[in-house]
Amino acid sequence: MIDSRQTVHALIVAAGKGSRFGADKPKQYLKITDQTVLQESVARLNVDELKNLTLVVAEEDGYVDGLSFDFDGRIRRAWGGAERWQSVMNGVNDIRNHGACDDDWILIHDAARPCLPKSDLMAVLAMLNHTKCEGVILATPVVDTLKQVSQGHVVKTVDRNLLWQAQTPQVFRLKALEEVLSQVAVCGMKITDEASGFEILGRKVEVVAGSRLNMKLTYAEDLPLLQAILSILI
Repeated sequence: MIDSRQTVHALIVAAGKGSRFGADKPKQYLKITDQTVLQESVARLNVDELKNLTLVVAEEDGYVDGLSFDFDGRIRRAWGGAERWQSVMNGVNDIRNHGACDDDWILIHDAARPCLPKSDLMAVLAMLNHTKCEGVILATPVVDTLKQVSQGHVVKTVDRNLLWQAQTPQVFRLKALEEVLSQVAVCGMKITDEASGFEILGRKVEVVAGSRLNMKLTYAEDLPLLQAILSILI
């Protein structure tokens, strides 16, 4: 349970085109049950602690208008940018413009993670009551043996003991997130998630151990795995 003094605004980034997936539409709009991937991802955030959700979609999006969402709070929409961080920035600007405060939290989730266990979501939210950091993310420790490869040949085995795979949700203080995204823009940083920007700038992010069920839909072969996971999730 999150402390009542904490305010959390949800943001889902759904502006990607899913080029690696190879489908005839963005992967977030593929059916995974009787719902699309995006609808399932939104439904995973439908908890009392999240009162509003900003969906960031492509300006030319022709799919989202026909969808209904299982989310009890208010849903707003913002337009995506050319890169993920720009889409996040647009969503953050929308949240700020609707009255959010510096110390509010922004919870960012991928549209392509429809299998977020509610227990993982609640664990991240609970950490907000205690953390001294400006951000909290879900991640899982790496268990496979990792090889560094060059030109098709193994160069060396990488020590996995300190390596974790980042997931979403990732949650950040609003003012801190704005400052980091501003530096990303000014300095032309290459980041793959918002936590990367915090790390580059030396700002601490806390890790909450998540479930391996929280897979991201990346390739076509992932789809049946995600369908199987959804069938067992509470």
